[in-house]
Amino acid sequence: MQPPLGHCYWAVAPFAPTAPFRAYQEGAPPREIASAEAFTEAARKGMSEFVLLTPVKTRPALVITGVLPEHDEVLALRLRRLEKMSSDAARELARAGHDQALYYLQPDSFPRLRVENAAIVTSLLRLPLGALDRRASLGSLNENELCVLHERVARAHELKLDVMIVERARRLLEAAQHRPTRSTRRTSDS
Repeated sequence: MQPPLGHCYWAVAPFAPTAPFRAYQEGAPPREIASAEAFTEAARKGMSEFVLLTPVKTRPALVITGVLPEHDEVLALRLRRLEKMSSDAARELARAGHDQALYYLQPDSFPRLRVENAAIVTSLLRLPLGALDRRASLGSLNENELCVLHERVARAHELKLDVMIVERARRLLEAAQHRPTRSTRRTSDS
């Protein structure tokens, strides 16, 4: 099976749990818990794991990382159908790449999506591989498109990548210094 990075698949995607929380207790109906404070109080008493009833939706999701091996999970983005956008002007902004909150998915690259879509840059989903239906990719990004999308995600979430960028630049400079130049090759050929 192909690696999921850059591909779009149908996924069972959970909504983020929000208050009031619905906690499951075996043999009893779900119990509503008004806020996170009750959970932190229980954690202080040594009970930190709970089963919550959280709605899920089967939806296309664009995978933006390789498989995180420790947990067999990926990060993915939810999609927004352009037809659901409020105006033609908003759709045109998305298509032109001017809406920084969305990354337009070219229909030719995503032939199995029935309508035009854009990835929602701020909607990170952590999904176990088992939540993805990987029998058929709905389409995929090329390497350059994936780099642009990663940059948008980093900006949208204000990720501090300065140290990583400086380290990468340093490695590229070192590699360039060890690579023979044209003049060096000519002298060694003579």
